[in-house]
Amino acid sequence: MKPASIGCKGMAKWQKQHNPLSKEGIHEVTLPNALAPLMQAFHADSNKKAKELILEALSIIYAVDNGERRVAISQTEVEGILSFMKAINPGDTLETLYAAQIVFSHTLGMRGLVSNYSDDKRLGMNLLRFSNEVMALLEKKRRHGSPNINVIRAY
Repeated sequence: MKPASIGCKGMAKWQKQHNPLSKEGIHEVTLPNALAPLMQAFHADSNKKAKELILEALSIIYAVDNGERRVAISQTEVEGILSFMKAINPGDTLETLYAAQIVFSHTLGMRGLVSNYSDDKRLGMNLLRFSNEVMALLEKKRRHGSPNINVIRAY
C-alpha cells in the first residue's frame, strides 16, 4: 500500500507556511503497523482477504510485548468489524485513513469498556470519544468534499 498523500489545499496561509510539505503540496505519511492492514482490508478483493487483514491488524492491536495475544479473537468479532467497515465505505485514501482510525479506536474502546479495571474503562471511553470525533471529521469531509454548484436560470 502506498503512503497516504495529504495536500494543503484549503489550509490557512499560516498553516501552509509552517507545513513541511513538498513543493507539489504532497506529503507522504508513514502509517502505524496496525492501521496498514486495516486500510488494506477496506479495499480487499474478497471478504476472505479482508478477514485475513482484519485478523492481522487485530493480532497487532492485541499483542503484548512478548508477541503473545492478550485476548482471543472470535470469528464473531471479525464479522462485526467487517460489517462496520463496509458501513463506513471510504471513498479515497484520506477517508480510508479516517475509517481505519475509527475501527481501531472503536475496537480498543469496546474492549476497554468490558474490563474489570476502572482505568481501562476510562481509556475505553476516551477511545470511543476519539472514534466519534474521527467519524465527525469523516462526515465533514464527505459533506464539504465536493463543491456546491448552484444553477441559476434566467428566463
